[in-house]
Amino acid sequence: MYFLNQVTVMNAWQRVVRVYVLLVVIFPHCLTSQPIVSATPLPQGATQEELDAVPHRPIKELLKPYKFPVKKARVKGLELAYIDVGNSRSKEVLLFIHGLHGYIPIWDKIIEDLSRDYRCIAVDLPGFGRSEKGELPINIIFYADILVRFLDGLKVRDAYVVGHSMGGQIAINLGLRYASRFKKLLLIAPTGIEPFTQAERQAFYDNVTVNTTKDKTDDVLRADFARLFYKVPTDAEFMLRDRLFMRRASDYEQYCYAVARSTVAIVELPTWDMLEGVLQPTLLIFGRNDKLIPNQFFHVMQKPQDIAEYGKSKMKKCVVQMIDRCGHLAQWDNPDAVNQTIRDFLDR
Repeated sequence: MYFLNQVTVMNAWQRVVRVYVLLVVIFPHCLTSQPIVSATPLPQGATQEELDAVPHRPIKELLKPYKFPVKKARVKGLELAYIDVGNSRSKEVLLFIHGLHGYIPIWDKIIEDLSRDYRCIAVDLPGFGRSEKGELPINIIFYADILVRFLDGLKVRDAYVVGHSMGGQIAINLGLRYASRFKKLLLIAPTGIEPFTQAERQAFYDNVTVNTTKDKTDDVLRADFARLFYKVPTDAEFMLRDRLFMRRASDYEQYCYAVARSTVAIVELPTWDMLEGVLQPTLLIFGRNDKLIPNQFFHVMQKPQDIAEYGKSKMKKCVVQMIDRCGHLAQWDNPDAVNQTIRDFLDR
């Protein structure tokens, strides 16, 4: 009986931990019956009147116009939105890959600067932004292979890869799988370096679904957006506006499918065990105030620099740049520092 009681208690405790992970770690702010409490006012992105007037149309029709002209390409039967701007005389190509919840505009301030000297290509990954959505076979390798086929269509043989968050993990796998085509890797707050145990990964598998992604309220989305920054720049709030409008789109469930599958994909492929195979010169940029990496529940005692140094210890030609007063979306928190760091690294 004592043994049975122990088992009962342990099972109950495991259920408590699972619920805690679901609500606090993977989906912080999902207690939707309670208002979001923040030490500072949440960014708004749009007024309630604007949100009430959003038409029930596809996401690509609701997003703000992109800063740069959008082109379309068909890759493996999927329509991809992309931009291709910059110095047409330059033989140096930069491929920009966004992360989870991202799209081409996260690169606006970087491309505005770097396009003076480089050809800059940025893509909306399948399921995101203005690209095609649906029940796609999403994982990190799927994204990497799509991007290689995309570059083939543009007749781009080699490039430097700039990846943010999940895009950084995709960039690492491009470097591993297509080493001769990608000369340098430039990674901003990349996933894939922070190791997760099997039990930690299982928490994601068990709890990340389309419904838990779709059920986030406007204020939850606002709070999640604020966590990307050290201090939310006023001129970045259009991205929050887009997120709130997307929640009212006719294909929002397909977008949530892409988000849920991509979240699982990050831990599904243990890229952190493959880092020693990265042979290209690699730049790691982290904000010292990143609130997303490392994971704030599983690895609460670690800091962003710990993850950066771990990556540096595994990749043979890796350099690290930590940026003060800067969060997860470093290219908006401190674009000048990020641009200069990228330029210095490319000039080596």
